[in-house]
Order: sequence, then C-alpha cells, then structure tokens
Amino acid sequence: MFNLKTTLTVLFGVSIATANVTAAKLAWFDLPLVGEVSVPAGFVAFGVAFLCSDLLVEYYGKDYAHKVVNSTVFALVAAYALIFISISMPVAPFYGEHEAYVTALSSSSAVIAASVITITVSQHIDVRVFAFFKSLTSGSHRWFRNIGSTGISQGIDTVIFITLAFAVFPLIQAGEPQMWGSALILTIVGQYIAKIGVALADTIPFYIITTLVDE
Repeated sequence: MFNLKTTLTVLFGVSIATANVTAAKLAWFDLPLVGEVSVPAGFVAFGVAFLCSDLLVEYYGKDYAHKVVNSTVFALVAAYALIFISISMPVAPFYGEHEAYVTALSSSSAVIAASVITITVSQHIDVRVFAFFKSLTSGSHRWFRNIGSTGISQGIDTVIFITLAFAVFPLIQAGEPQMWGSALILTIVGQYIAKIGVALADTIPFYIITTLVDE
C-alpha cells in the first residue's frame, strides 16, 4: 500500500543525490533583467527535495524532518565515497569510456565539501522556517509557508554553495578563487532567480498533495 511518509522520505534522499549528480551539467538560461546565466542542472531536483521536506514538516513535524535531513547528508557522503571507490577500480582494457565516466560522476573536493555543507545548512533552515511560518499562520495560508520557507532557504543555499565552491575553497586550495566580485554576485543572483521559479512552481504540487491528503 502507498505510504506517504516513506515515499517522501525516500524521494527526498533520491532528489538530493540526483541533484548532486546532475549538477555536473551547466544549463544556460537568458533571464529577464539578469541576462544569460549558467545554472547547474540539479536545481530542478533540489526543488523536488525542498517540496518533500516541506511536506514532511507539514504532516510529520520538524523533528522527523530534521532526522531525514541528517540521514540524507550521511547517505550523500557515503555515496561520494562509493563513487570514488568505483572510479579508483582498475579499468577493463576494452572499456573506452572511463574518462567520460570520471567526468560525469566525479567532482572536485571543493564542490563536494561545499555541497555537503550547503545541503546540511539550507535544508535544516527550510525545515525550521516552514515550521515557524505554519505556527505563525495557525496552519493557514499554505502558499505562504511553502514559498516563504523555500525562498529563504534557497537563497541561503545559493549564497553558501557558490561562495564556498568557487571562491573560498579554491582560494584555500590554490591561492586564488575561481570566481570573485561582480562575476560571483551575478552568478548567485542568476541561480537564485532560477531556483525561485522552481519554488513558485512547486506550490502547485504542494497544494494538490495537501488537498488530496486532507480530504
């Protein structure tokens, strides 16, 4: 039988893992007022993750949602370890796609560290803000807690990840950032606008799911 709690828990973890794998591709968008900007393709999967975490808080409370976030972060670290183990294995002499395999699955240590830190911080903030907004409105105005919590946490997520992955960690490792100044700010703004679009879009499935469950 379909179980909402189990499904949301698993889907949250899968979305986080998928987001980190698909982020290897940079999508290209021409955004109003901002112009052309590159965005990691994983932002859609992250939108699904935020939707799941909101629904987990909505029906099972923030304590359970926090536990799911912690478990997912642990699983993500384990997944990275398993990926690097597979990459380090000897390559069959007739397998000619190893370089593409490595390129698709591996990330720099800066990106991995930034990703784990960012997910831990932003997802816990999303849970807390959603629970706060739900309490503040006495359970009404579902759109407000859904968009508000995701909008705030996605903003924090974008700032932390871009700054750590492309400025702070490269500066520590190589002595100079990959991105700085106006380029860093423009990238953060562009990616946040794209993520806000996803946040607005996931209000529709949030309403559909909560309406069906509450009937």
